[in-house]
Amino acid sequence: MAKETNRIDIYQAVTDDILAMLEAGTKPWVKPWSGGPTIPLRHNGVAYRGINVLSLWASAMRQGFASPYWLTFKQALELGGNVRKGSKGTTVVYANKLVVKDSETDDERAIPFLKRYTVFNADQVEGLDGKYPAPAPIITNPETRDVELELMFSRIDATVRIGGSQAYYHTRDDYIQMPAFEAFHSADDYYATLAHEAVHHAGHESRLNRKTLISTSRADYARDELVAELGASFIGAIVGFKVEEREDHAAYIEHWLTALRNDKRAIFEAAREAQNAADYLLAMMTDQAD
Repeated sequence: MAKETNRIDIYQAVTDDILAMLEAGTKPWVKPWSGGPTIPLRHNGVAYRGINVLSLWASAMRQGFASPYWLTFKQALELGGNVRKGSKGTTVVYANKLVVKDSETDDERAIPFLKRYTVFNADQVEGLDGKYPAPAPIITNPETRDVELELMFSRIDATVRIGGSQAYYHTRDDYIQMPAFEAFHSADDYYATLAHEAVHHAGHESRLNRKTLISTSRADYARDELVAELGASFIGAIVGFKVEEREDHAAYIEHWLTALRNDKRAIFEAAREAQNAADYLLAMMTDQAD
């Protein structure tokens, strides 16, 4: 019974953390980095994924960390460093399974649960001797197209129509509508919007078959907007564009707050779906075959 309580506490603790930021008017996935945009990284350079990205971005925003690297207390010691006294760690989670056998049928079934551990940002660790520097700011011309990003987005197998004053994904006819590049305030706005709509596109029934995309429920529509926001942020942090606040999403905030208050697993599911979409799109965007 103790294990069940521990599992529920993890979901609730992470959800409460995200809820608190949303209620304060801050999205932990919008411009959550200092310097060049990046996904939070383990000490060995391996990227965190899904809900852990949100948790670490939120912690970095609150505490003003510049480094994308995170270490356990033991890893810091093994690398010759020392976590500063009084430093507050950040909880990350990983999925595990408990295999149980039915006493009557001998059938086995796996029960999934979460385990937690604590990490510290490299900015909280002394004695690392520059092993984990903060990323340099990415300098881009806000008024011109980025050649590399243009190539990456061109690799996505999607129909993109240019024109009009609205950006959207048309579910029935399966195409992305984008205003002209010149209509956006900056290149980052353009690429972030295109990534957002591409995440919607990835959820089509012929691709990832995401239920929140194909549902006619207003609540599910709002949830898919959350998935698209998260997915665009994950992609931007990998390939190098900033995701900023979108005015047209203010109306969804209350839906997201309601979903998180009613279901402690909602943000975990949204992060999982967003990670799936980001993986799907990045596999095409970073394909060097051409």
